[in-house]
Amino acid sequence: MKKFGPICAFLVVFLVLGTALSVVQSQMNAIRYTQHLTDVDPLDNAPPWVAFTSVALGGFRGLVADWLWLRSSKMQDEGNYFEMVQLAEWIVKLQPRFTSAHSFLGWNMAYNISVTFTNFDDRWRWVKRGMELIRDEALEYNPGDPELFRQLGWIFQHKMGQEYDDANRYYKTEFAKEMIRLFSDYYGQWELLAKAPDNEQKLRAALGGKNDFWDIIAKYGYPNFTDFERHFREIAIIPTSSYEGQPPIKEELDKLGITETVESCLRARWMKQKYRLEPVRMIHLNEVYGELDWRLSEAHAIYWAERGKEKWSSEKDTMRRLNCDRMIFQSLCQAFDAGRLIYLKDIGHLEMTSNIKVVDVTNKIYQDLLEYYNRQSSVLGSYGGFLDNAIATLYKFGEKKKANEYLQIARSIKEFSPRFNLDLDEFVLRELAERMKGATNAQAQNTIQSYIMNAYYQLAIDEEEPANTFITIAKQLYDRYMKDNEGIEQRKGLPPFEQMKKTTLEMTKQRINPAIAKRLEELLPHSGEKFIPEAGEIAAPEVK
Repeated sequence: MKKFGPICAFLVVFLVLGTALSVVQSQMNAIRYTQHLTDVDPLDNAPPWVAFTSVALGGFRGLVADWLWLRSSKMQDEGNYFEMVQLAEWIVKLQPRFTSAHSFLGWNMAYNISVTFTNFDDRWRWVKRGMELIRDEALEYNPGDPELFRQLGWIFQHKMGQEYDDANRYYKTEFAKEMIRLFSDYYGQWELLAKAPDNEQKLRAALGGKNDFWDIIAKYGYPNFTDFERHFREIAIIPTSSYEGQPPIKEELDKLGITETVESCLRARWMKQKYRLEPVRMIHLNEVYGELDWRLSEAHAIYWAERGKEKWSSEKDTMRRLNCDRMIFQSLCQAFDAGRLIYLKDIGHLEMTSNIKVVDVTNKIYQDLLEYYNRQSSVLGSYGGFLDNAIATLYKFGEKKKANEYLQIARSIKEFSPRFNLDLDEFVLRELAERMKGATNAQAQNTIQSYIMNAYYQLAIDEEEPANTFITIAKQLYDRYMKDNEGIEQRKGLPPFEQMKKTTLEMTKQRINPAIAKRLEELLPHSGEKFIPEAGEIAAPEVK
């Protein structure tokens, strides 16, 4: 027993010193806070690992984090990316308030590391991992840090939303699938999700205090709510016998009339805990900006930019606030161009169309920002580009009155007037001719969609010859664009032409007079094809 004496003595001394250090550290934190010796509050409610290192390492945490940072840079130079991920996680845990480092690490994964891979699946894993480092880890310790909000929004708006990366369409496809899994049939039911119980205790109260739900899941082998919720997120639906190998839990919940209560709880928790999406904020943004498509990256860029903007409200933060405002109006422009998802199967079959409903609010945002930033040149230049695009896009989709309204707005701005002194038809013809030379994927899609839409309208009013002409023009534009982008189809390619005809047919039926739409349905009945898959049909995403 004597040989254990020194060990026991060492443990006692270690515990005494650890306790003393904890007390001293707490007192130092209090002094730092009350005497304003730190920019942030002491870290509270941190996980045990982080709390332990904060106490045990004290001021040495910074030195360890610096060493890990240098090690991380070396790993990147050597191409040892997987060890670098682990080092990044440790840096976040050792220095949970060092948000500029967290932002850089996340950005580095999404941008620099992702493009070292040729396989799009590998690239997406790194973009996704960069987002997760910021959203799932850094924000855990800094839930209100605007720099993290801004960097997260930038990845959505620029890396995923723009066309600069060859894999951008793949990113859009995979992210849209994730959002379909997340929202399922509850997409758009934001009020219901906002009011849904967000913990097990509240769910029990909402179910009248009864144990029916818990009895059902226990009967099918789930020991507790947490286990059931984990499986729900794996398959993205409440288990039902209509999916092979799943128990008939949904059927039993349907009989009790409690499916909606349970599922809205599960989805609201998933939104808040994993994706940090708050339904109340989403409702507010839809009220401010119009109905955003939350399956696409532009809506999420706006969400995070708005959260950053809220924090950067003082005069000293004007430039930071401007960065968030730029992200918002650029994302709105992207949403106007291609902000509605209409077809999704894979990268080759991803199709969006213009979200014309956001045009007025986008215009107002620009006008407000020009006044707020005293006609700042970058805002003014972007506004001019938006007006160009708005006039041409509205015209293409048959909104000629609205297009002319925006032409008059452009003419009223002294810095723009020479550019917009043509009449409407001349202006649009010039814009379309110039645009198709170097069109973005979104611009090419909505131009071709507009010609197909005009063809269907002519067909519905029994004007077969003009209909054929419009279809011929659409196909010629399609072929020319695809030829101009030969070799980079995965980055800028269009969906198959026959698919575009099908999706545009459905859009046309929704937009035109019901009587004419009925005639069009008689001539070209719906094929019955499902354009967007359901939640349970999409496999759970994996990040290796």
